[in-house]
Amino acid sequence: MKIKLLPFFGFLLLSFSGFSQEKLELGRYITSDKLKYITIKSNYEFEYLAYKGYSPYTIKEERKKENKPQMCGTVGYWGDGRGKGTYSIEDGILILKFKINNSTIASKKIDTRFLKGLSFEILELEKLETENQKG
Repeated sequence: MKIKLLPFFGFLLLSFSGFSQEKLELGRYITSDKLKYITIKSNYEFEYLAYKGYSPYTIKEERKKENKPQMCGTVGYWGDGRGKGTYSIEDGILILKFKINNSTIASKKIDTRFLKGLSFEILELEKLETENQKG
């Protein structure tokens, strides 16, 4: 009897681990390259913001390593895209589908990545703490 239950419990364990990868908590995430921010919102909505070369996160981490205090002045960042839309999760992959305003396609240059959508492995995303969570 115990041998028959072993495969059943193994199946349950795998099902629960797969289910946990099919959900993301609401909040802000950063990709493994530390250049792309994804904010997961309610109702399967998201906001996306990407940088070229370096981001506020990489600058902050670099200053920590070098033990340099925040200096006066500003840092300029090169944007590499931003947008909003809806997301889905399939087999541990976060799929972003962007809302495109079709009336502006003729007058604006549209990034083709946004037309196709973007995808990221959930395991490669890091959840960022908000100021409220640092307590």
